[in-house]
Amino acid sequence: MSDLSTASGWIAGIALLAAMAPHQVRLMRLLLLVGGIFGVLYFAFSGNVGLELVLAVLFTLLNAARLYQLWNRARSGSMTSEERELFDHVMQIEDPSKQNRLRDLMQWRDGKLGEVLIEQHQIDPPLIYIAAGRVSIKRDGQFVSECGHGEFVGEISHISGNGASATVTVVHPLRYAKIDRDALAQLSQSLPEIGRAVDNAFNRSLAVKVVRMNEAIEEAQN
Repeated sequence: MSDLSTASGWIAGIALLAAMAPHQVRLMRLLLLVGGIFGVLYFAFSGNVGLELVLAVLFTLLNAARLYQLWNRARSGSMTSEERELFDHVMQIEDPSKQNRLRDLMQWRDGKLGEVLIEQHQIDPPLIYIAAGRVSIKRDGQFVSECGHGEFVGEISHISGNGASATVTVVHPLRYAKIDRDALAQLSQSLPEIGRAVDNAFNRSLAVKVVRMNEAIEEAQN
């Protein structure tokens, strides 16, 4: 039993370490599931049937459930209207396989009124796509503009690699996607067509912001 326990412990540790490397969520979940299974075997073979075994079982079941959700979503091909608009109209990516790769990098959330999504000077601020609602943009405490439906925030930091240049606060109940910046950068390198589509979407979003800021300046001068 001791040999089986040791082998299971080594495999569990290697799988958990390996899960930190990939940026594809499904592969990460699969490695975590493998690590969890061998973690359960490790505690079972070593005769430790206490809290550690219970936690290992819960960890394994949670990752199994998450992996099933990802697999089932990819198999069904069903998308929410928000995802469909993002991929079809904003990013203009039609390939379902590439859409599913991008879906794995996103977490859809609801933003409450007054919630601060990004702080000025924040290191590695999140990359956010706004599906509904509005946010205010303030620099050094001064109002700059607002962003809303179909726009990104945090894309300048994503492109430049610098900290956040402004504070972003929810001013109207928000529905948004938080995108994994590092995973998106890696995916864009491995699939250049996705990188180009993302860059074009960012450029269009930035162009809208520049036009809006210029209009605001003209109104203020008049």
